[in-house]
Amino acid sequence: MGTNYLISRKWALSDRFAITDDTGVPQFDVQGRFAFSRKLSLRDSAGTEVAVIIRRGWPMRYEVLAGGQLTTVRPRGFLGKRFEIDSPAGVLEARGNFSGRQYSVTRGGAPVVAVTQLRTFREQFSAEVCDGEDALLMLAVVLAIETIREDRRRSAAAAASATAAAGS
Repeated sequence: MGTNYLISRKWALSDRFAITDDTGVPQFDVQGRFAFSRKLSLRDSAGTEVAVIIRRGWPMRYEVLAGGQLTTVRPRGFLGKRFEIDSPAGVLEARGNFSGRQYSVTRGGAPVVAVTQLRTFREQFSAEVCDGEDALLMLAVVLAIETIREDRRRSAAAAASATAAAGS
């Protein structure tokens, strides 16, 4: 078992949102929007920046700076069916159903965080961080994966729109 955190799906549309525990108590505040900047900032309850997620060039990769340590998140495989995460805690891998938010991040095959879309609230999903893992780092990795997924969705929608406009 681990600690369960709730993340709102609407986060991509706002400049600020909270990550709460499963009782609704805010644990982290996330500020920024990749559509306007290349940075998301995670802050603790005192308002101190504790982690930063930065989007870097091509090929697309996201860097997470948490606790003075650098972690890199990259999509891998055909159409990004998995993600590779290079962290100070070792090499991690994310696999599963990313569009349905049913995936896990593992280290050497052992789960470190499991992500699940909540059936009752389509706008929310949970991230259960296993005991002994760095919750801040795991939540930042999940946010990086969600951001990559959202970027791809927007790019595909824009390409489909451009194709439809060219065919008209």
